[in-house]
This record gives sequence, C-alpha cells and structure tokens, in this order.
Amino acid sequence: MTISLSGLIGSETINSTNTSSFANKNIGTTGKTVTVNSITLTNGSNGGLAANYSISAGQTTTANIIAKDLIVSGITSANKTYDGNTIATLDLSSINYGGLVSGDNLTGIFSGTFVDKNVASGKQVNISSTYSGIDINNYNITSQLTHFGDILIASPVISGLIDQTKNHRDLYYTLAGIPSITGLPITYSSSNTAVATVDQNTGAVTIVNVGDTTISANIISTFNYNAGSASYLLVVTLNSTNVDRIAHDTIRNSKNITNNGNSIMRKQKIVSSQKLNPRNFSVTNDQNVVKAKVIISRKDEPLTVGSFYNGNYTGGEDNSVFVNDDEKEVFEEPGTIIKTRKVILKVGPLETYNFKLEMRAKGIVIKAMDVNSVAFAENNKNLVIKSAITELNKSIGFIKNQIKTIIIDFGNKF
Repeated sequence: MTISLSGLIGSETINSTNTSSFANKNIGTTGKTVTVNSITLTNGSNGGLAANYSISAGQTTTANIIAKDLIVSGITSANKTYDGNTIATLDLSSINYGGLVSGDNLTGIFSGTFVDKNVASGKQVNISSTYSGIDINNYNITSQLTHFGDILIASPVISGLIDQTKNHRDLYYTLAGIPSITGLPITYSSSNTAVATVDQNTGAVTIVNVGDTTISANIISTFNYNAGSASYLLVVTLNSTNVDRIAHDTIRNSKNITNNGNSIMRKQKIVSSQKLNPRNFSVTNDQNVVKAKVIISRKDEPLTVGSFYNGNYTGGEDNSVFVNDDEKEVFEEPGTIIKTRKVILKVGPLETYNFKLEMRAKGIVIKAMDVNSVAFAENNKNLVIKSAITELNKSIGFIKNQIKTIIIDFGNKF
C-alpha cells in the first residue's frame, strides 16, 4: 500500500515502507479492505531524520483480488477395442494444472467420449470436466476439451451354451448364447432339423424326433467386429430311456431289419429269447406284475384274442386258465381316453418305430403310426407292450387293477 506522510517540519522528508494485507486471499471485485499492519520510517532529505518522527499502523483502504487464470492440459485417451459404446478411458497420469498456486485446494473429474462407436484410427475424444475444492472460485479455468484415440475391430465370443440331453416329451426349450459384446445379434441353426429345429433369432428349440443335432450360434461379421461362433450338442432320447436301451440291446444283433419275412422271423426270435430286466418295466415283484388279456385288432378282420399278458407276452392262442379273480376279465370296449402319449422305439441309428399310446378307462390301446411300425409290432408284440407299460409307469403311474385289457390296434378300430 502507498501511504502519504503529514506533520513533517519545514522541507524535511521521511521515507517509509509498510506491510499490508487483505482480510483473506479470496477474490473480491467490489473493494476488499486492505489494512496496514506495520510502517517502517527511514531518513529522508533536508535534514529529515526518522528518529525525530513516529507513526502508527492500522490505516485501511480498499482494493480488488481478481481470479487467476488456470489451464488444464496433459490428458490423453487410451485406444480401445470396439464394444458397442462411445465411452473412452482417459489417462490422467500427466495432467497439469497450469497456474495453480501451491497449497490451494482444487481437483478435477474428467470423462471421455468418442464422437461415435465405430472402428477408426485417430478418432476425436471429447473431454468433459468438473472441478471442486475450496479455492475453485479463485481461478478462471480453461479445460482441455479434446484428445484422440483409436477404436479397434473386435473379435466377439459367445458363451453360455452347454451340451443338452433332452427327453422326446420335453418338446420345447430355449438356450440362448451370451455375446461378449452386449447387444450383438446371434443367429441360430440346427444341423439336423429332423431331430430338432431352432428359432434363428431366439435360440428356442423345438424337438421333432430322437437322435442328435448340433445347435450352432453365429455372429455375422461387420465393419466393427469379426465373426464369432459357438455350438452345443443336443441329444434327444426316447420317451423312456430304459426302453431305448433295451430295444437297442435286443435288436442290435440283427444286421438288417426289414419287412422281409426271414428277417422278421430272426428278429422275433431274438426278441423272444432276450432276458429283459424287469426293473426297467416296473415289474419288480409279483404284486406289481400287469396281468391283462391281449386283443389284436386288424383292418377288415375280426378281433383276435392273443395270449394272456402276465409280465411277458408269448403270442399264440388264448390262455384259458385264470390264476385269480384279477385275470377273469372279459373283453369289452376300452372306454374313454384318459391320457395319450407318443412312444418311439429306436432300434438302430437310422431306424425308429412310432406308436401312439392311449390310457383308456378299461385298459391300454397301442396304435402303430405307420406301415413300418405295424410290421415291427406284428413280430415284436412283447417289446411293444413292455414299452407301453414302461411309459405309463414313468409318465402317469398306475396300479395293476387299472389295466385289464391291452389292445394292439393295427386297424384303427378304437
């Protein structure tokens, strides 16, 4: 502060220096008070001696403190691989606050955004800045607004697909892949549409038949990312896994299963002589054995009474000897349908037989669904009946008294 001295004698002069201060360091543009803290006098001219004079401090005046310029620089942007968004990662390790007074409290928070999400070199990154600190108002801050970085082409992967084993009764399920880059479209396909089809957009699978197929998931390449793919194996088993295994074991020694009479006879012998594990057919003891009269229905022919089924069916004429009252069932119409199931017997990699199983009020009706299945059932009634009983036990459960009549319907009479 500059001060003027008065009270000097004659032409004497005295020199003075002083220390003065504002009340605080913060900016003020409307006249901040400045106070003289101390004054030091020194000899002047014309005989003016400092020792001859005294002066007190405390004088005041007003002045302004204006904001200081501060320039932020040194922020860089890292390159990144395409990820479908415009977010940029900033490197602040070399940031510089040019003009910041040592000891002042001021910090910044910065974020970067590429001008768009697409692959390119030297893309502009726009930098957004916010500042805080008790001294922030004392500065005119010039922020760094941009930098440049690269967005590189991506190589996405698909996860979440695992091999599946399904029962033919499952009918539908959905297993969708997860792209490593959120939002990338995945297209699905099935290698064997005779076994299962798949919705190309959702990954929803519809089961068609027993067998296996590979479900593939693909990401189609674009300017921003390379192609990606993944797959899983779907195995569809029969309605009854045990029946599948038993039928396969029973028939596997027959090299050719055709409608040829000799081949059918060989196959019938194999089936008849095979010792089937009763546990696979819910026949674990005498109390659970299904005992029922077998009726054969053929097109344009009268009904034929086959052998009595008592855990096995051997064919031939009716067994007229009844062991107990449960067996004294005379044939009558099978009644209303309670439950319908589809049974598929797979006896080889490319050979399956299809049957419709109807649980009726008074027994079971087994219907062959095609010509080949009719031929197979004619010569393998025991296996077909056991498969039907296994299916009922596994899918809906039953007690022996519910099944008194088993009808193998080749003529669609029932």
